Amino acid sequence: MKIVDLHCDILSKLVENEYSLYNNPYHFDIKRALQVGQRVQFFSLFTYPDEADACMRQILLQTTRLLQAFREYPDYIYPLTRSEQLDDQANRDKLAAVMHLEGGEALGANLELIYLLYELGLRSLALTWNPPNLLAGGVDAPGETSGLTPLGRELINRMNRMGVILDLAHIAPRSFFDVLEFYDKPLMVTHANAYHLCPHRRNLKDDQLKALAQNGGVIGFTQVSDFVKETSPVIPGDFIDHLVYVAELIGVESVALGSDFDGADKIVLPSVEAYADMPVLLESRGFSKKEIELILSGNALRVIHRLI
Repeated sequence: MKIVDLHCDILSKLVENEYSLYNNPYHFDIKRALQVGQRVQFFSLFTYPDEADACMRQILLQTTRLLQAFREYPDYIYPLTRSEQLDDQANRDKLAAVMHLEGGEALGANLELIYLLYELGLRSLALTWNPPNLLAGGVDAPGETSGLTPLGRELINRMNRMGVILDLAHIAPRSFFDVLEFYDKPLMVTHANAYHLCPHRRNLKDDQLKALAQNGGVIGFTQVSDFVKETSPVIPGDFIDHLVYVAELIGVESVALGSDFDGADKIVLPSVEAYADMPVLLESRGFSKKEIELILSGNALRVIHRLI
């Protein structure tokens, strides 16, 4: 079983202590991921919005922890900087790590800094977290600040030329559609669910989901309980409801996984090893073997191969 997960926040946890990325008590580590057949993990570099220099310092500290893991555990993890690395037999039993910047606050107005992060391994970027920034409006942005800015458009153009995946998680609906007016490559929404089933501001409404499908992009469904169901308890079946709904609305080809492990305390699956249960959960809801392969890895890999 191959699994691709589009969002995990473990790095921001690890800068606070001496635990390793290979083995730790949190939702995610390399050891457990490999045990369930995980092939790719997007590792988020995240800090709460602040002055650009302060944000960049935190981002670089998290980057350092990931680079240390590459050096200390080369038999188990490697940086994914070119999609053809996935086809290398030497990497068959290893975890590919995609370095992802969650929100552009660390760049400030200096877009040239993306070239530094690219050299360190960055291959995926989300323009915003929840508040607005110099690039675009986040989901908490008031109407007048919720659109894509000229600086945001320029950054996207640079990402397009460089081969960096564009993630529209956390972005305001106005900015979401602003991007789609000129961006012609597949997008990712790395961690969100269906607003129709759970009206959380971070979830995607039907018109956004349909636009994402037309773009050829994918949505990674998140395990965060608040995004799955408004009331407790939240069980795995409630999470699968979102996959079923979106697959029926826009097609299974847009469905992927984006757990948000270690990004919230209350999640549906207890940790990464519970991904072992996903094939059975999906099969019980009528997905075929081929559709399950697309959800667990194929759809996300299609976008990865197209963009990096």
